[in-house]
Amino acid sequence: MINSAILVTMCLFALLAIQARLLRNAIIHLAVLSVMAAFLYMRIAAPELAVAEAVIGSGLVTLLYLAALKRNRVYTIGVVGNEKSKHLADPYMHHLMRTRALREIREFFLIREYQLQIVFVPESRAEALQNEAYDLIIEEDDKGIVAYTDEESYIMMELEMLIQMRGAQSQLRFERLQPPAEEQELQDTAGI
Repeated sequence: MINSAILVTMCLFALLAIQARLLRNAIIHLAVLSVMAAFLYMRIAAPELAVAEAVIGSGLVTLLYLAALKRNRVYTIGVVGNEKSKHLADPYMHHLMRTRALREIREFFLIREYQLQIVFVPESRAEALQNEAYDLIIEEDDKGIVAYTDEESYIMMELEMLIQMRGAQSQLRFERLQPPAEEQELQDTAGI
């Protein structure tokens, strides 16, 4: 009876790993699957297999997967709000998340299996643009959503081309930023 329950649980976690939309979740489901397999080996009196499965399957393999996934960069999108939205950060973020533009941005990063982090920026747009922690700054205005991005970001260029190919339905506009003056001087002196 217990062995059957363990097998059903293992099948459930295998399906969850296959259906996971994020790689990190799939890795966690596979680790749980390995732990359940180790427990099943103990139940059927195979302690050597149980130890090997626990150490290698749920320990070493999970660490290797997570280390490989860590090499995948996290893209941070900063959402700059207006004066009203700064006091209502959570409802404002929920409102923006329901917009077509943010849905398309999330879909873009999900398809490419990039980690995406969308955060509310409590500072002004000018201050947020100076902060290197944000790969993309988003601000809502009367015409839709404006995305401020670095001129040299290939990922953001690809995102912009995708949005342009889909048409103006998302109401997302991109504004390219020049590198700061000191970086531009370094590039000019280096002959880049």
